[in-house]
Amino acid sequence: MNHGIVQTPCIAVRKEAAEQSEMTSQLLFGEIFDILDALPQWLLVRNLYDGYEGWISRSGTRLFNPEDIDLYGKYSSHIQKDAFLSLQKNAGEERMLVPAGSVIYFEEKQSLKIHCGDTYRMEKPIKPLSGDLSEKIIKTGRQFLNIPYLWGGRSTYGIDCSGLVQTIMKIVGIPLGRDTSVQVTEGSALNMLPEAKTGDLLFFDNEEGEIVHVGLLMEEGQVLHASGLVRIDPIDHQGIYNKELKRYTHKLRVIKRIT
Repeated sequence: MNHGIVQTPCIAVRKEAAEQSEMTSQLLFGEIFDILDALPQWLLVRNLYDGYEGWISRSGTRLFNPEDIDLYGKYSSHIQKDAFLSLQKNAGEERMLVPAGSVIYFEEKQSLKIHCGDTYRMEKPIKPLSGDLSEKIIKTGRQFLNIPYLWGGRSTYGIDCSGLVQTIMKIVGIPLGRDTSVQVTEGSALNMLPEAKTGDLLFFDNEEGEIVHVGLLMEEGQVLHASGLVRIDPIDHQGIYNKELKRYTHKLRVIKRIT
């Protein structure tokens, strides 16, 4: 068994095979992973979506046989776009809330029946996002407002700055690397903020010149980012201005277009 799928809303990806180890990322419901190594209670995995590697607990996963991978390749799928989606196990009343960015596998003729190792049911079919790309990004991004910052988070239960940008772009159909250090290498560079449009990535550095933060340009002059919590703040050529603190908190360094 060289692959598996996540059956819980999200699973911590850790630096080492221990609950006390730092969480560096998350795998979301329905995401499929490669198994690189295995211990009795832990798996070293690679997320098939973004290539990110780390250790996860076996709890909340289902391992696949080769034929399972072929089967899931034949299912239809959606990226879950709402902040949370309620699913119910077919066999009982047990429910769970899966976060935005989760992968929902289903059969066209049974669109309410979800496959994820076991089977689950939705209350109503998923509707695709409406509007042009800018409208989709703004609509999706606003659903994340006030979600608490969580180092390594990629979900609406808790999220970090690069996880926020990656998950929003995943929902609107644009693949993006997991960490800020990877994201800053993608797309094409813009010279000035007035050239930027909704969906462009804004990167910020520290006093040593290292890129340490990323946000997403929303409407003109506004950046969505995770700092303490997910928030929208004013942005200009200097950086992010925090109205509550009455000062700039992040210095703008790089602007990238990936759309």
